[in-house]
Amino acid sequence: MRVTENSLTETYLYNQQQILKSKTKIQTQLATDSKIQTISDDVTGSLDSMKINSNLKKNDTYLANVEEVTQFMNTTLNAMDNMSSEIQKILNLAVSADNPFNSQNLTSMGESVKNSLSAIVQNLNVKYNDMPVFNGTNFKDSPVTLDVNGKAVLSAADFSGEIQAQVSQSVKQTLNISGSKITGTGLFTAINNIIDSLSSGTIPTAAQLKDLQDSYTSILNLQSVGGQTINRMDDLKQMLTNNQSNLRQMLADKQGIDAAALTTDLNYKDYLLQMTNKLLARNYPATLFDYL
Repeated sequence: MRVTENSLTETYLYNQQQILKSKTKIQTQLATDSKIQTISDDVTGSLDSMKINSNLKKNDTYLANVEEVTQFMNTTLNAMDNMSSEIQKILNLAVSADNPFNSQNLTSMGESVKNSLSAIVQNLNVKYNDMPVFNGTNFKDSPVTLDVNGKAVLSAADFSGEIQAQVSQSVKQTLNISGSKITGTGLFTAINNIIDSLSSGTIPTAAQLKDLQDSYTSILNLQSVGGQTINRMDDLKQMLTNNQSNLRQMLADKQGIDAAALTTDLNYKDYLLQMTNKLLARNYPATLFDYL
């Protein structure tokens, strides 16, 4: 059977196109550091990669939410630490009022208690990213304000709402300590009663001191709950970070390339192109192939 020149040309050109196509694919893999560009490259590998990518995005979201819970709770606990310090000052003042040397200083001690109460209210209104941390889901009102006499006024609004974040596939974590839990300790009523006693020149009673001490203990218990939340988030963050590393490694295993092998293959494709051009040049002298 006679092989025509056209037939040879078509074969050479077809081979050249296939080599160029293969070369382009290798160059793309090297540039993207991925051996999978389309599903047709590796159907099973592509589907597995899509699943791993989906899980990785979910894991990243959980990790971001854990960080948000941690930061929100840290802001909350810092504010409660400040409150606790002021409550301790009030307790010390109230106890020392029974000292005879302070009998003439009860009114000024009452003013000091008002200053501590003002600091407590300020910390109760602290914000995280412009969000009041103790307001629950009520972003309009304030749990406690001060009247013209420097005493606490409790709002009738509801501050019991919980704000939650998805920190794993099956777990939602409450990230706030509601204002209702703070006001529910009886703290502000106890402080108001001590202010009334001191302002009138009267030593706070044992019952008043006990009420304030009980409120203080309740505040400490709430801080302990917040601390437990921080610890859980630290443990969960470590688990999610490890899971993130594992997923990224799995994705790299599915999509990763052998750069050395691909580079060698790319050089071989270049060699084949050169050979194809030379063969064409031999069969068709005085053509453009002579200049390739």
